[in-house]
Amino acid sequence: MRPRTVIAVVGFVAILGGLVVFGLTVWSSGGTLDETWVSDTPRDTDINHHAVGVGPDGDVIVAPVAEARGSTDQITNTSCVFARLRPTDGAVLWRNGIPPDDCFVHALTEPAIADLDGDGTPEVVGISSIENALVTYDAEDGSERWRVPLETYGFGRPTIENLTSAPGPEILASDVAGNVVATRANGSVLWRFELNRTGWTERTIREAPIVDDVDGDSQQEVLLGSDSGPVVLSATGDIEWFRNGTATYLTAADADGDDALEVFTSGTLSITSYDGESGAGEWNRSITNGRIREAADADGDGTVELFVGKVGGDVLALDAATGDTEWSTSIASGDSTIVSPPVLGDVDGDDTSEVIAVSEDGRVAVLDADGGSVLARYERNVPILTFATTADIDDDGREEILVRYGDGRVVALDYAS
Repeated sequence: MRPRTVIAVVGFVAILGGLVVFGLTVWSSGGTLDETWVSDTPRDTDINHHAVGVGPDGDVIVAPVAEARGSTDQITNTSCVFARLRPTDGAVLWRNGIPPDDCFVHALTEPAIADLDGDGTPEVVGISSIENALVTYDAEDGSERWRVPLETYGFGRPTIENLTSAPGPEILASDVAGNVVATRANGSVLWRFELNRTGWTERTIREAPIVDDVDGDSQQEVLLGSDSGPVVLSATGDIEWFRNGTATYLTAADADGDDALEVFTSGTLSITSYDGESGAGEWNRSITNGRIREAADADGDGTVELFVGKVGGDVLALDAATGDTEWSTSIASGDSTIVSPPVLGDVDGDDTSEVIAVSEDGRVAVLDADGGSVLARYERNVPILTFATTADIDDDGREEILVRYGDGRVVALDYAS
C-alpha cells in the first residue's frame, strides 16, 4: 500500500485550481531573482500575513490564503483556505476551506509539515483560528486526520519536534490568549499550559513555540514568546523561568560557547538577550520595532549573528554575543516601512547561507551574510506582511524563495548569480 502524506492544517473542501503568471520588476545587483511561478490564489485584499509552509523534502507546499471582510468578492467556502501548491508551477492541487461566515484574515496559521507517523511521508499541521483547533490533514487529498481543541484562535505556526524521550515527534501549539497544548503524533494530549500562571495580564503568543535544550541540561525545553516576556517550560509543561519584557518575536542560539542557549527577544522598544539556563539578561539594545527569527553563524566567522528587520527599511546583523552591529543594509525607503524578520537560505548552492529579507512595500532582497551587500532584488507592487520561506522545491541543490504576498498569491523566486 502506498504511504499517504498527511497535512495538519485547517479546511474542509478539496478543489483543483490553475495557475497565473504576470509581470514583475527586478533590480540586478550582480545577481537576479527570477520569477518561477505565481500561485493562482488571488484575493480582493492586501493583508494576507501568514507564511507558507513547506515539507522537509520541498515537495509539499501549503499556503494559508484568506479573504477580508468587506471585500467586493462574495465570501464562499473557498475564500479562506489552505491550498496545497505544486512545486513545479504553483498550481493548486487541493483547497481546504472554512465556512463563509467564519472567514477572516486570521482564519488560518502558517502550517507545519513533517512526518508524524514514521511512514516516510510528511503530514501537515495547522491551526484553524475560527474553529479554535489544532488540525492535522492528509497532504495527498486534504482529508482531516485528527483535531485537538484550543481555547481561542492561534496566530503562530505549530511546532513539530521531538520533545520527550518517547519515539516520534510531538506537536506544540499556542493561541493568542496564551494557552499552549502539547500532543503526541496521533493527537492525544500530553499536557496543557496557561500563561496566566505567570500572573501576566498581557498573554498574547504570536510566534511558534521553540523546542530545544535551552538550559544546557541535555533535556528538551519549550520556549515561548509573549507580549509580556519569554517563558521556558520543561518537557512536562512546568515553568522553569520567565522574565518580564516584550517577546513578540524570539529565537535562540548558543552565542557564547557554553552549554546553554541564548534567548533573543524583540518588541516595540528593544532587543534583549537572556541566558537560557538562568534567565539572566546578557545585553539589551534600544532598537525599536525590530523583528527577529534567525540567529546563526551565517558568514562563517565563528561567531553567531542575530538578523533583524527594522521599521524604516533596514536589515541589521548583530553580534549575538554582545548585541553590537556587524552591518546594516537598507532594502526599502520610508520611515514607517516594515521589514519582516530576515531568514537564511542557501540560494546559490554553495553550502553557505544568504540572508533573505522582505519589506512591506513588496520588495525582496538577497543579501550577502558577510557584510550585507545586496546580491539581488525583486519587487511586486503588493504588500508583504510576513517573512519569506526558503526551500529547495525543484531538487537542484539550491533553495528557492517563496514569498507570501498580501493579495493571497505566493511567488516562487530562483536566484542566479
